[in-house]
Amino acid sequence: MGDSDLSVIRKVLAHDLMQVYVRLVLLLTVVWFSVETFAPFLALMLWSVILAVSLYPLNLWLSARLHLSEGKAAIVFIVIAVLLEGSPTIALGVSLADHVRGWVALLNEQAFQIPKANPAVADWPVVGPSLFDLWARAHEDLMSAARMIQPQLIAGGRMVLGAAANTLLALVLFFVALLLAGFMMAHATRGIDLTRQLLGTFASHQRGDEIQTLVVATIRSVSNGVVGVAFLQALALGVGFLALDVPAAGVLALLVLFLGVLQLPSSLVVLPVLAWVWLSSGGGTLANALGTIYLVVAGLADGLLKPYLLGKGVDTPMPVVLIGALGGMAAEGLIGLFVGAVMLSVGYKLLMSWVEHSVAEHEALEHPSADSDT
Repeated sequence: MGDSDLSVIRKVLAHDLMQVYVRLVLLLTVVWFSVETFAPFLALMLWSVILAVSLYPLNLWLSARLHLSEGKAAIVFIVIAVLLEGSPTIALGVSLADHVRGWVALLNEQAFQIPKANPAVADWPVVGPSLFDLWARAHEDLMSAARMIQPQLIAGGRMVLGAAANTLLALVLFFVALLLAGFMMAHATRGIDLTRQLLGTFASHQRGDEIQTLVVATIRSVSNGVVGVAFLQALALGVGFLALDVPAAGVLALLVLFLGVLQLPSSLVVLPVLAWVWLSSGGGTLANALGTIYLVVAGLADGLLKPYLLGKGVDTPMPVVLIGALGGMAAEGLIGLFVGAVMLSVGYKLLMSWVEHSVAEHEALEHPSADSDT
């Protein structure tokens, strides 16, 4: 091979490498621009996909019952969901905003002080006298200390106000995600085919179908069995708090939601509320009894729903759900509480599936004779 041939080869290689570099740079630029453009909507779109996957079986059931197409059934389903959940959710959100605004206004007052103890507290059974004595001492001795830390209290109040604003924004985004989920359910058949083709591009078509089945089962298990139950229980208890005129009903409902996602019992909120209902609400005996029955039933509902809904999906370790919920809430606020728990569970199940698949392939390569003999 002469020098002229080598020179031609070098030129061809240089030209081809330049083409590869240019195409790679262009591809990375398009990907970077697409990611930057889509990033603000990522959490909302993930929330919409989770809702669509979780609610799609109900949409199919409604379509069969009403003899409607999937698109028309999705419209009916979303309208019903908004009517059933919209009013109580908005009422609890308004209650939350009102109480947080009141707390912040109280902390910003220059005359902030611990209020005088109510003599009626001393008549409470068992803990009444001790609680009244503690309250009276706080009113007399801790007033100056409270004024000394008032700037810190004001800063904390503003932080709480910001958290409440983020919560109200999350409620608005929930309904937006619900509308987007309805659109996705209306075109679910096409979406399922596209997802199967996309997964089949990165893996074999059989493996892609297995991954799709695993992801759908995991989303439905966690979103319905953990997040969905927590949301419905918080909504049911919040309606009860509003009906009984419990102070800070929206705050208590939000606390129940957090406890439910974190797999803690709602009795941590329900029991103190029941104590307030019987000791301080001033309602009639019949109204208090009916309210107690309702709150107890709503508080125990998760124990009945979780085993049924979690059993219909795949088993996801609760620490994975907990870490996903806490990490998602730290990153994206209330939206991340839902999305983080579901997405980390999906990632965990995909990782375990990949490990199991790799181990099975390795064992098949090590023992080919056993398979051929059978």
